[in-house]
Amino acid sequence: MKGVYTAIVTPFTKSGSIDEAALKKLLEAQRKGGVAGIVVAGTTGEAATLSFEEKRDLFAFVKKEAAGLDLVAGTGTNDTAGSVKLTEMALSLGYTQVLAVTPYYNKPTCRGLMAHYGAIAATGARIVLYNVPGRTGLNLPAAWLKELAAIPGITAVKEASGNLAQLVDYLEQVGPDRFAMLSGDDFTITPFVALGGAGVISVVSNIAPAETVELTGAALADHFGKAAALQVRLNGLIRALFMESSPIPVKTALHLMGFCEEVLRAPLATMEIQNREKLVETLKRYRLI
Repeated sequence: MKGVYTAIVTPFTKSGSIDEAALKKLLEAQRKGGVAGIVVAGTTGEAATLSFEEKRDLFAFVKKEAAGLDLVAGTGTNDTAGSVKLTEMALSLGYTQVLAVTPYYNKPTCRGLMAHYGAIAATGARIVLYNVPGRTGLNLPAAWLKELAAIPGITAVKEASGNLAQLVDYLEQVGPDRFAMLSGDDFTITPFVALGGAGVISVVSNIAPAETVELTGAALADHFGKAAALQVRLNGLIRALFMESSPIPVKTALHLMGFCEEVLRAPLATMEIQNREKLVETLKRYRLI
């Protein structure tokens, strides 16, 4: 894995079902923007409130409509058996890679994580291990990642702690070649790649795919002056997308840009009025609306 992978939103109709027409438009924009791949049913895709059947339909639709892009199915849950079942379903649809978050709420030990990821790896899937302590309540220590490196099915790490020192600790423990290290924070793309990262699983690329690809490509080409300038230029837009819990702002932005309805699954709600106004101002400043 290398480059920009968009953690795609899941658009819904006003009645609450998956809006395939809107999703098709979004995927076409991603392809045109030059992204390397799509992550389906991740955090940004509201995976926590999608049923098994909805994920199956979503995986199948994206597999058909995003042919040629590198696809990753979000199959991680806080239930090992459920994660295995979702992974097996994704594999049956032709996926080879899955995003598997560290189990949230349960807060397993290292031994528990070894069993969890070992069970998912036994399906034959290639696993992107997803560390996002702000969501899960569990931060993956570097010493644990070194233990997990013994599971060959784990091929990449999405690191979303926002702590660049932790990436350095990971690289110290496992070296630069064992995993494809992917930033899970749009704020850190340039320094993350400078330290040895392979790219980003991005939120901002939902609305600015070409710009995110340009930024990441510059960093991967060791053009860090250009990458730094682009990172700073996009900072205001990225900041606006995290005024409230993601994916609330990015989905609102996509609605304002004409891509989808402004519908989120409860318990997520539409943006607070004052934040929505700030988002509108930002999108205008970046000439996105």
